[in-house]
Amino acid sequence: MILKNLIYILQSENYDFWRFLSFCYSHLLWWRLEQRQRIVWTMKARALQWVSALLFLGVATGAIFWLGWNRGSVVLAFCIVTLPFFIGATLLLLLPLDHYLKWKKVSQARAIVEKSGVQVIGITGSYGKTTTKEILAAILEKRFSVIKTPDNINTDIGIADFIIGHSGKFTKEKIFIVEMGAHKRGEIESICRMVLPEYSILTGINEAHLERFGSLQNIIETKFELPAHTEKLTILNGDDENVKKNYSRFVKIKNICVTGADAQDVIAKENFQGWQFVWQGTNFEIALLAKHNITLILLCATLARELGLSLEMIREAVKNVRPIPHRLEPLYNAVTGIMVIDDSYNGNVAGIKSGIELFGLAKGRKVVLTPGLVELGEESERIHRQIGELYAKSADLVLLIKSPMTPFVEDGLRTHAYTAYTVYTTTEEAHRDLPNVLRRGDTIIFQNDLTDNYF
Repeated sequence: MILKNLIYILQSENYDFWRFLSFCYSHLLWWRLEQRQRIVWTMKARALQWVSALLFLGVATGAIFWLGWNRGSVVLAFCIVTLPFFIGATLLLLLPLDHYLKWKKVSQARAIVEKSGVQVIGITGSYGKTTTKEILAAILEKRFSVIKTPDNINTDIGIADFIIGHSGKFTKEKIFIVEMGAHKRGEIESICRMVLPEYSILTGINEAHLERFGSLQNIIETKFELPAHTEKLTILNGDDENVKKNYSRFVKIKNICVTGADAQDVIAKENFQGWQFVWQGTNFEIALLAKHNITLILLCATLARELGLSLEMIREAVKNVRPIPHRLEPLYNAVTGIMVIDDSYNGNVAGIKSGIELFGLAKGRKVVLTPGLVELGEESERIHRQIGELYAKSADLVLLIKSPMTPFVEDGLRTHAYTAYTVYTTTEEAHRDLPNVLRRGDTIIFQNDLTDNYF
């Protein structure tokens, strides 16, 4: 059980051994992990489990055999304490095989894409990738046969597995939409070399995963790896400051900057039903809640126009796009009269601000529940103080789930003499107390839901 939980955390840290090691020796209750999610038993995870177990048993058995029970038990205790290092040794042992299998898989996926002649569109950014992918797919399906990476599959291996598993679907007549994520420089470039994008969309750039990247400049350079490796055309979010300030350094092909200002007569519909606006003389209606989704729609619509779709096709498509699960998804409970806005997948500052903006549409009390954001590095304190100040100005009640970021949010709240907040020890405790806290007419937003490795 302990070994399983350790591999679960290693997997949650994307097999980054040093982050894994740091977590292990600051959270010693290994057997109480795997509470919010579950380990995915990939071939790599299984290999780590069995080889680590064999290493551990070999050392422990050898020590008892050669040193006897008394001194051997001391070695056994030491082995238990240093079990994370056994996993690290196993990672090192499996590294050559892991690299070879990864190279083989990526090469196979690239061959499938090249041979099929499928038209590839890449999407990346610090936020809005999945929503943009779903919007673009819904629009392009009005004219083309579309393949898209599922759910949150956005790494080179995940994408390669998808391509290989669905190789029969890849043909010249189809469009393949690829969501691309990264935790360090070079990862998006690696995906591009595998799928060879002809078109791309850059949704925006902020401090998401700053701790892993090391600097905002590294994030900027990584996100621009997609436009830099796009063959024909890239669509850029002109509302994003980091995109506007840097695109001329990286984008050498045809590009179009799109802004939300391109939409006119923007009106929010009542009861969290979405927005309506006019673009290129055509009336649009959308069910997506956040105002920034209008910009994402215009990014997709601009690319769709380049690919030959009519405004009417685009209008009909976006009208039927529903909110993406756990991304500002409205869930009204008619029995309790409470509006829940599920934004639990959101993990960046732009998403937090978009959720807060929605409070302007709420008629009753405005409530927020959050553990805060992660991987913001040295900017974490400043950003969480800022979040606390935003809550103080807009929320009637703030429910905090205790995490390393909680004190900074509290500081931001106290800056405005805000006292209407409660801190819960766990997510489970907070949810159990909601029936006692909420009342008819309330609007509550769940902002972010951290995995076990962030508590």
